[in-house]
Amino acid sequence: MGLAEGQGGYAREHGMQKDAETLIAARFDTVLYDLDGTLIDSAKDMQLAVSNVLADHGLPAVTEDDVRIFMGQGSKVTMGKAFAKYGRTLDEDTLTAVTREFVRYYEADPISHTTAFAGVADVVAGFARLGLKQGVCTNKFEKPSRMILEHLRLMPPISDVAGADSFPVRKPDPRHILMLLERMGGDPKRAVMIGDSTHDAEAARGAGIPAVLVSWGYTAKPASELGADAVIDRFDALPAALAGLAAGR
Repeated sequence: MGLAEGQGGYAREHGMQKDAETLIAARFDTVLYDLDGTLIDSAKDMQLAVSNVLADHGLPAVTEDDVRIFMGQGSKVTMGKAFAKYGRTLDEDTLTAVTREFVRYYEADPISHTTAFAGVADVVAGFARLGLKQGVCTNKFEKPSRMILEHLRLMPPISDVAGADSFPVRKPDPRHILMLLERMGGDPKRAVMIGDSTHDAEAARGAGIPAVLVSWGYTAKPASELGADAVIDRFDALPAALAGLAAGR
């Protein structure tokens, strides 16, 4: 019996999806994600917390676009850049103090305006069905990271988070990735890092694992120029990108 009109296309698409899933499951056992700019858009909540600290010190607010560029290397770097925007260079003790102020503001409400990017929930759920371990390796502190992931119902299926305060190191140090993999029981030879910045690409390279970068992330330099193994323009393109890496494309 032949296929009805339209069924042939569905069968081909379904078969291609199954082929991709087979490739992914054979090549990878663990998928690690960066958080801000990769899985979630947290710029508004970050902007509010940073601006509250600046206001306490008599300075104007920053914009969401500002914090998208300031983020990525941890809260202390973010705060240093925020004060530097207004010509203020802070010594180490003062920078540590204002970072603590930021953390208090941010941890009081890290979720009100934060959303997952389109396609994230479906892709994460799909990888869970394949039996892949999934974790987050972020330079954000671990507590608010977990709060956000749980609020967005991404944790589970994401099972673990390594934040800036989880280990003695953070990205771009590859040990941030490797220590998380060890804690999760993942095999570095079968892992992949998904991120948005040079820190993600450098950490993955140092850990000896492939890196896939998203093109919409929080970085001043385009993802295509950061030496990733693949770059995606939509999160739902991630399975195809991983299948391509698995197939050697």
